[in-house]
Amino acid sequence: MKIKRFKRFKRLAAAAIAALALGAGTARADWPERPVTIVVPFAAGQTGDMIARMVGKELEIKFGKAFIVENRPGSGGRIGTTYVARAKPDGYTLLMTSTGPYAITPALYPRDTRYDPVKDFVGIAETASTPQVIAVSNGSGIVDFADMVKRAKAKDLSYGSAGNGSLQHLTMELLKKEIGFPMVHVPFKGSAESKTALIANTLEATSDSLPSLLTSIKAKQIKAIAVVDDKRSSYIPDVPTVGELGYPKLSAVAFFGLVAPQGTPKEIVDALNREVIAMFKTPAFQEQMRAQALTPPAERTPEQFSAYLAEEVARWKKVVEQAKVTVD
Repeated sequence: MKIKRFKRFKRLAAAAIAALALGAGTARADWPERPVTIVVPFAAGQTGDMIARMVGKELEIKFGKAFIVENRPGSGGRIGTTYVARAKPDGYTLLMTSTGPYAITPALYPRDTRYDPVKDFVGIAETASTPQVIAVSNGSGIVDFADMVKRAKAKDLSYGSAGNGSLQHLTMELLKKEIGFPMVHVPFKGSAESKTALIANTLEATSDSLPSLLTSIKAKQIKAIAVVDDKRSSYIPDVPTVGELGYPKLSAVAFFGLVAPQGTPKEIVDALNREVIAMFKTPAFQEQMRAQALTPPAERTPEQFSAYLAEEVARWKKVVEQAKVTVD
């Protein structure tokens, strides 16, 4: 009798587990049943915000539900990023992040950062990237990258950035460490102010993302002398990479990507990954990327993108530590 009861119990338990699994599968298959929020830890109008809105619009069409972009800027991206890290991992709260808040901010503010970029998130898909560009003022008289290095070793040159600990600042610190030349850092409140100083010839050099500098480069208001990447940019094809100039280990590329709270169902993450990759292969979306001077994303699985993010976190943490960067 006990054996029969035990067998009956096993059958019921198995049936219950199967029902739960079916229910979960059905719920995930029906996702999304309500609007999805894409949190942007930057102010409206910035590059990450524009990418989020482009992606969200396409995902609405694909999934038939609203994808609402919600800006939560502040504290170097920590406010919005922390919010998503604490959100329920059900696929209804996503984060459009970038190199700064994801890989650099935690290294700059280890005590004040309430999220672990590696443990608290799962990568969905890269959405765009852009290399850092070294540019000099017309009044500096610097001819090319080799000339800048030569002059920097002979006398103090100043370079501007968007502020202490910014990607622009850390890019130049990478160069200084690799090449061994001194330059005086002049931090500004943002990249726009740094570029203005470069155009006005009150600053000799800067590092910034290509979209920020491209219009001024094309107008010959400033001169681009190197792309900090392993391949040339199609937007400024005549400008060599630092690799071509003898420094193949140097790379400073800003990434933008979609991530979700750790624990988000794999079916949802995979579905989003497929749709994001598909949309970036369309001519219409590639044209939008070109309009923003952005590089289309690398095609990676969620697992590959998560691994890439972990590498970036470790890399920039090392740069911050080695450069002994401090923030006010």
